[in-house]
Amino acid sequence: MYSSWLVFAKYFSFFLMLALFACSNNSTPPNIQTKTSLSPLDSLIDFISDNPYDIPALILRGRNYLENANLLYADADADAVLEIDSLNHDALLLKGESNYLSNSTRISRDYWAKCIKEHPEDIQCRLKLAELYSIVLDFEKSNELVNRVIEIDPQNPIAFFIKGVNIRDTKRDTALSLSYIQKAIDLDPEYFVAIDMAAVMLANQKNELALSYYNRLIELEPNNFQTYYKMGMFHLGIDNYNAALESFTKSTQINPQDAESFFNMGFIHLDLGLLLKARNFFSKSIEARAINHRAFYGRGFCWERGGDLINAEKDYRQALSLNPQHQASQEALKRIINLK
Repeated sequence: MYSSWLVFAKYFSFFLMLALFACSNNSTPPNIQTKTSLSPLDSLIDFISDNPYDIPALILRGRNYLENANLLYADADADAVLEIDSLNHDALLLKGESNYLSNSTRISRDYWAKCIKEHPEDIQCRLKLAELYSIVLDFEKSNELVNRVIEIDPQNPIAFFIKGVNIRDTKRDTALSLSYIQKAIDLDPEYFVAIDMAAVMLANQKNELALSYYNRLIELEPNNFQTYYKMGMFHLGIDNYNAALESFTKSTQINPQDAESFFNMGFIHLDLGLLLKARNFFSKSIEARAINHRAFYGRGFCWERGGDLINAEKDYRQALSLNPQHQASQEALKRIINLK
């Protein structure tokens, strides 16, 4: 469970950062003369070299570094501001974020906690700290923080989203969790992560309402192959093969390296007894990702069912070279050897 939360955390953190700061950092420090030959970052660097104590410029540059994953430089700009003003809200927030993204979560916790202490009406640091506590499974502290945010700002979608996720992982109450996540979506109809979470939760229940959420995601990001992949998995889970194939095909058109969609199309055709097509899709899955024991096993099974035991054995052995513990390949190889 902890590792799955870490994956979610990185995905969630990016969108959380965008939501928190899209409006708060769109101003340009005064007196910056933008040259047409320079990028915005170059202009900031030039300006700061002449104005090394300009706090808005340092924060703006730090945010630029953060959004481009230059964490050391973002951290350095936060430090520069804190040397000038040790209680600066934006610098404490930035310092926490740069350390969070570099996995120094204790440092993040301490800076966000200081931010909250020094700025009692803060929302942004509370949300970041609430996210952190969710990741380390301290849901009680996380909920305390989001509840306070909701008291300060009853229309904050991120707080409702975090609370919904916390309920999902503590009470296992999907209906209640979805009600909070839906509240977040109602407050922000373009809240991609919340819509995606609702879709996945409904899909896990095989609830066809999931499709309305997936379609909304496609409206927001038409070229997001992962949404089509998830739609395909939903259709596959309810044995709606035609719709699954349409979704997986669209996913691979957008991302030709989508090995999982190719694999699933191979599985569907294998289940339908269409061995040649299935084998071709398994081969495409291997082309997209060479370290792919499941696709080698699937292709080997196609060879075996078609009577080509030599190629079947080759693929089973290749699958086991990639994953020696793969039980299905172990059993298949034994089966082939016994037939010789």
